[in-house]
Amino acid sequence: MTGIVDLRQHAALFLTLRGTPVIMNARKAPMNKQLYIYDCLTAKLRASDGAFMTIGAGEKNTFRVKMSAENGGSFAQRDSVCRFFPHGKVSRYSLNGISLKTDVVIRPETMYLFVLENGCFIGWYGNDAARPDFSQYDPNVWFLFNPSQEEWYGPYSLSDLPLVSPELPDDVLASFQGLEHCAFYLRDIVNVANFAGSKDGESAVPEPATREAPEALRCPCCWECFAPDEILSIAAHPDLTGDSISGPDAMLRFHPEYTNAQGLPLDAHGVPCSEYACPHCHSKLPPFFAQTQQHIISLVGVPAAGKSYYLTALVHELETMFPRDFGMPFRDSDPEMNEPLNEMRMRLFAARTPQEAYIAKTQMQGRLYHKVWRQGVYANMPRPFIYNLNKGAETHSLVLYDNAGEDFQPGRDNVLTPGSHHLSVASAILFLFDPTANPGFRQLLQESRDPQLRNSLYRPGRQAMLLAESEMRLRTRLNLPPSEKLDIPMAIIIGKSDTWIHLLGPEPLLPACRNGMFMAEHVNVNSSRLRQFIFNIAPHICTNAEAISSNVRYFAASALGESPVEFHDETSGSTLIGPASGQVHPVRVTEPLLWAMHNVAPSLIPSSQH
Repeated sequence: MTGIVDLRQHAALFLTLRGTPVIMNARKAPMNKQLYIYDCLTAKLRASDGAFMTIGAGEKNTFRVKMSAENGGSFAQRDSVCRFFPHGKVSRYSLNGISLKTDVVIRPETMYLFVLENGCFIGWYGNDAARPDFSQYDPNVWFLFNPSQEEWYGPYSLSDLPLVSPELPDDVLASFQGLEHCAFYLRDIVNVANFAGSKDGESAVPEPATREAPEALRCPCCWECFAPDEILSIAAHPDLTGDSISGPDAMLRFHPEYTNAQGLPLDAHGVPCSEYACPHCHSKLPPFFAQTQQHIISLVGVPAAGKSYYLTALVHELETMFPRDFGMPFRDSDPEMNEPLNEMRMRLFAARTPQEAYIAKTQMQGRLYHKVWRQGVYANMPRPFIYNLNKGAETHSLVLYDNAGEDFQPGRDNVLTPGSHHLSVASAILFLFDPTANPGFRQLLQESRDPQLRNSLYRPGRQAMLLAESEMRLRTRLNLPPSEKLDIPMAIIIGKSDTWIHLLGPEPLLPACRNGMFMAEHVNVNSSRLRQFIFNIAPHICTNAEAISSNVRYFAASALGESPVEFHDETSGSTLIGPASGQVHPVRVTEPLLWAMHNVAPSLIPSSQH
């Protein structure tokens, strides 16, 4: 974590508080990582017992610490990645001396010092064999270090620190007995000390709640996390309009206090409310959102790669494939929310002319995007399209986005245009490679009459740049060093296969499904063959993708099934490319997602390997 206050930078510290310094052992032991939280006000240590742990003073938290906030934040562990999310009324917090207000990745075997709403605690995530010896900590004895003078002051009690702080520089560090090589800033600790000495701070801190922590929820619109009890209700009475974030014409968002006999929350006029909203951005959530297992699937590709056509064909095919092959319904989670994508489906598969079937390029200002309150500003975000899969009592949600290719261009990743940030919270990534935009493929296909090979949007090198940009954003957002890879499933889809599949040879690819079973071994064989094929033509695609993830597979797919045709658009006066009427027959478009779901929810998909 950049900005950590590491006392090893100062030569004076080698005369440590207790003599010989204790350096944390960073070697990796062959065991699962564990999250530890140490309360610096009560000297209590807790270890997480699940994937989600809330922290705060309120009795609903799984770890109750001595602080002023009822609900301060949460730690979520997923796929060997641990994150901290501020909650509730906490607008800012200090982490390793840096003021933050967004979520942050907790890197393994690194000390993290939190100051959160007058609470002071240490977070550590890693293998148990390498964790610090918390038993040596004594937060009743504090020392101060002046870096400019390389001078030590103390010992002090915590209550002494507000008395001495006015006389000391702003960069003075504060550490307690046993906390070697790390320190808080004294300026961050003063309010903590005042709170600890106050009447409220002296009240007993109850033991941690013993109930099982709820699963973390992530808003599909702003991608922030929250606990189920933080979900807002949307008022139903017509007089209850006006929301601080959604605007004066929107229905009021509120924390419900009362429910009816059916468990529905009641608004201020006693009307039952059946709609819910995110506590962060106030966007409407899909029905039964809290009862579903959500999987964000990120689709990535350059402009004109065919993402909209692929996504439209994918949803169309999934609606048939899941009931037919696996006996599972695939349904709209919210028809209103999914309306833009469903409209594209109807246009593409019911068209009578290329003009009717044509899907315009996704625009960042179009109806596939919307304004979402995120990190203190209204940001332009891609709309989520959410579909449910049901297997017995389990309900899984697939969250899909139709990003404009410009979202992934260098310089576009900022607080106003964070449209690509779903990559860092995705369950799987689908990269749609456009062979018609690759010089090697164009050379091999120069005899083809496919109009896409004459596309004026052709820009050599854009796809490699997009992969490199995606890798940079993922590493930045997840604080992942260059030497490490994600283990997230990443599918490289060689699209528009109808134009090039003959180059692969006469032997057909193996089926991904057979007799209601997902054939993982078939996918692996196909992937090896396709990887060798694309590596010979565009090796940088393979190397860039495999630098991001350790779990990469290669697929061939065609959203249309046949080459599109050119037509004259009378409105713009230009020549466009669109699907031939009545000739939309998607080929193998579902296989990448099926493989991804096999990885992230193996119990959902019957497999030959299970």
